[in-house]
Amino acid sequence: MKKLFLLLFSVFSMMSFANVNYNVFLKMDNKAEMAVSEISKELKKVGIDSLYSEGYIVHLTAYLTEYKPEELPKLKKVVNEMASKTKPFELEFFGIHKTAGNWLMLDNKNTRELQDLVDEITVKLNRYRALDAEVPGWAKSIPEKVKSFKAYGSPNVFMNFDPHITLLTPKDPEKIAQFMENYKLKPFTTKVIGIGIAEVDSLGQAQGKKVLYEVNFKK
Repeated sequence: MKKLFLLLFSVFSMMSFANVNYNVFLKMDNKAEMAVSEISKELKKVGIDSLYSEGYIVHLTAYLTEYKPEELPKLKKVVNEMASKTKPFELEFFGIHKTAGNWLMLDNKNTRELQDLVDEITVKLNRYRALDAEVPGWAKSIPEKVKSFKAYGSPNVFMNFDPHITLLTPKDPEKIAQFMENYKLKPFTTKVIGIGIAEVDSLGQAQGKKVLYEVNFKK
C-alpha cells in the first residue's frame, strides 16, 4: 500500500510540475484565412497537406514559451489587459519563403505598431514563464537565439522577432520546390483583430480544439 501511495504521489508530482507550451498569438480577420486556404489548395496539387488543411489555426505568434499549467489564469489576465487597450490594425503579407529546415512561411511586413505590441506582450508574460525550459534544438547553434531564450524564454522576440504565418512544418523539399516554382503570391492586407492563447505541440502549432482563450481588440 505504501509503495502504491509513493507511486501515485510521484506521478501526481510529475504531472503538477510538467511544463506546457502556450502560444500567445495574434488573431487576424478572414482575409488571412482565405489566403492561407488558397495556398493550401495549391500545396495539395503537389502532394502536400498544409497545417491549415490538417486543422491547425491561422495565427501570428506574439510570444511562445513554456509555463507551469497553473499560470494560465495570469496569462488570460494579461491578454485581457492588452486587448482592452489595442485597436485593430493592418498588416501586409508580401511573400512566401522556405527555411533551411524545410518549413514554409507566409511573410508579412513588420510595423512599429506590431513590434510595440509584441514587445509589451513579451515583457508582461516573461515573468510567468517556466525558468527550467530548455533551448529548442534548432536554436542551440545560434548564439543570439540562445541568448534571447535564456533572457526571455523565446529565441524570437525583440530584435529577433520575425512575424509570419507558418504554412508547413518540415515537408518534402522537392515538393516544396515544385510549389514555389509554380505559385506566385498576390500580396494582400489583413487586419489584426484580437489576441488568444493556445496550447501548442513541440513545433509550436495548435489545432483549433487547442485554443484555450480568445478576446477581440476594442473597436
